[in-house]
Amino acid sequence: MPTPDPFAAKRAEMRDEFFAKLFLLGGWLGGTDTYKRTMWAAVPDVALQQSAYTLTFRKGLPEVGTANRLVMAGHEALLAQWFHRPLARGDIELSRAWYATRSATKAFPSEVWDAVLAQPGGALTLPLDVWGFPGGQTFLAGVPCLTFEGPGGLISYLEPAMCRYFAPVIQATKARLMKEATPRDAEFGLRSAPVEVCNLILLLARFVGGAGVEAAPQLTSNDTAEFVWPELFRSIGTIGHEMMCAAQSFDKSLAAAEYEMMDRFVSKMGTASLLCDLVDAETVGLENALRVIKGHPETDRVGVRVDSGDIAAQCVLYFNEMKKLGIPPRVIVFEDEVTPDGVRRVYDLFRQQTGLEPTMLFPGAGGYWWKLVHRDTVSAAFKRTATEDRPNVKFSNSPGKETIPGYVRVYERGDTLIVADRSESIDGAPLFVKLVDQGRVVYAEDFREQAARAERTWGRYTRWEASPLLADHLKRFRAMRAAEVTAARARLSAGEAH
Repeated sequence: MPTPDPFAAKRAEMRDEFFAKLFLLGGWLGGTDTYKRTMWAAVPDVALQQSAYTLTFRKGLPEVGTANRLVMAGHEALLAQWFHRPLARGDIELSRAWYATRSATKAFPSEVWDAVLAQPGGALTLPLDVWGFPGGQTFLAGVPCLTFEGPGGLISYLEPAMCRYFAPVIQATKARLMKEATPRDAEFGLRSAPVEVCNLILLLARFVGGAGVEAAPQLTSNDTAEFVWPELFRSIGTIGHEMMCAAQSFDKSLAAAEYEMMDRFVSKMGTASLLCDLVDAETVGLENALRVIKGHPETDRVGVRVDSGDIAAQCVLYFNEMKKLGIPPRVIVFEDEVTPDGVRRVYDLFRQQTGLEPTMLFPGAGGYWWKLVHRDTVSAAFKRTATEDRPNVKFSNSPGKETIPGYVRVYERGDTLIVADRSESIDGAPLFVKLVDQGRVVYAEDFREQAARAERTWGRYTRWEASPLLADHLKRFRAMRAAEVTAARARLSAGEAH
């Protein structure tokens, strides 16, 4: 009989607490833009009509190797913002009282929320369905990745929360780019994340985008992540500058103080990535690291870490100096704002200078994961695409910002993604899955399955197209727009009264 896991109950409690933290301030209806209240209070009949909205990333990441591709991630965290648990009847009523009478903008779409309150009981779900790509699915910028269906006034409330998909999608895509550059990336720190909750979202997205088919646990220094998801993450720790500084005084040389801390750590722990740049990585640190490694023949688990200066040259320097002393190759961790391009540069120089493959080099890319992580990077857009049986389009004077109308579904056919209406029969494999069914999250795919999908689909698609029906909708809308704009320009030029 299996031994009960003594950590299981606490782990389950922490997972639930993590996703509950993302639930919008306990279900208070203020988790949206103010204009949602004013807009749907003005046209309550329109607000209650069945509608569709899509989330689309209009641009790919401006990084080498993306080819306009993005990787879906973040359903578990992002859907929790509105759907982690039902809304409370009392909270909705209290929101009505505040926004209708006390708020500086006194408006509340009562008809919209009365439709929700018509349900029996105190725990109320939003009558909304969400479809979209499953986790790990590669897609192309410009292709809608999620569609939200139900009363339009309710879907509209979700916009600010669901636009935040940009963060895990960007991070999962970055993880895929890093995996293309090296199979040995690590995320070392918490400090670049605004809060720890964000770091956990990042780590889950990184696992989906970068773990691959084997989906081995990824390295992290976030101790919470390893406890809550031990199957996904493995902790890694070594020496920090704070310990290295602790032996310094005016009574001893800087070199002696540095060596003391290096030696004490290895003597106690038996493994380390020796931090060599406290004084100078290419002289004092080099001498001390080699002395410590030679002084501990009982362990081969002591390597070095370089994270300032010319890190590519330093990797070669440390490797060659260890080789001269007859020390077998040790792990050399290199940091300093490492990116996939940076990794390739370090690897290329190492190959050129040594004639060997850089199997002992290990990049740590802590700061990279948060670079460019904002909505404008991918131009996330949440737009209405249908009302009842009528397709809707949001036009724009900027290229690439026109929405695709309809109740959207996406299919694959060879290397092509096909965007179609749900009413169409398409010769292709359907890619959208149901994520939320009448306000309840139904997507519960394992993170390893998602990581394997990212591996399978990353190089699959090169183009996308609209289905015949949606292409016809767009053609007709564009013709209407062109004719009306031309007529309006003629009137304005003629100085006609408005």
